[in-house]
Amino acid sequence: MLRGKILGLLAGILALGVAVGGYEFHVRHVAAAAAAVAPPAQLPQGNLKQVMQSRVHEEYTFLSFTIWHDQPLTPEKMDSIAASSGRIMGIAHDLTAYEAVYRQQGWSEQDVQFFDDKRLQLTQVAEELKKAAQKHDSSGVTSFFMHLDNTCQGCHRHFRPDLSWT
Repeated sequence: MLRGKILGLLAGILALGVAVGGYEFHVRHVAAAAAAVAPPAQLPQGNLKQVMQSRVHEEYTFLSFTIWHDQPLTPEKMDSIAASSGRIMGIAHDLTAYEAVYRQQGWSEQDVQFFDDKRLQLTQVAEELKKAAQKHDSSGVTSFFMHLDNTCQGCHRHFRPDLSWT
């Protein structure tokens, strides 16, 4: 009986720690999203993998948490979603600078074209997500985020099947 209470207490403490960590992550990203007006003008140093991990994945994680796990979608959250979507558009545009690198790494013309098509698709769906968030359209935000997720997954299935989560 006492063991069960102790385990329950430990589980509660663990859950509280996870909740506090998630909240701190969200608050940090909401503040960053509110402060950011435009995507950075220069690409960060590093390879494509580093850009995807440090920029795209960070924005995707923020969007996923905010849209799926931090209900309700308040006007402030919608504004943050719009800002994050705008940053994804900028990152997707910046990826064109890596085309020469892809070719040097031995990507086929088909792979380069596939990646560019997915990059354009990411730009378009991020723009639609941004518009829905600016209108504070919850169902549109959810729908376009699902499209954004599918776009990411399509590229992962092709280039990084080890990262696919479907």
